[in-house]
Amino acid sequence: MVSSERCSFRPSLHAKDKMIETGINKFEILESLLKGAKRTFHNKIVSSFKGFEVVYRSLPCNYFIITVYWKSR
Repeated sequence: MVSSERCSFRPSLHAKDKMIETGINKFEILESLLKGAKRTFHNKIVSSFKGFEVVYRSLPCNYFIITVYWKSR
């Protein structure tokens, strides 16, 4: 049996506000999740990519975005 479920990308309200404020779009965040350098901070994952960082929690095939910010600002 093949599952037709897709992986989910779920930003919090805070993350959505920060995405608009910083000008970082969904595709850049997804690229960061897949290609960025990662480190753990408490029970969260911080991914650094192209000058910004994404803080998120990951469950199998689910990414819960907590916040997004520029590192240098």
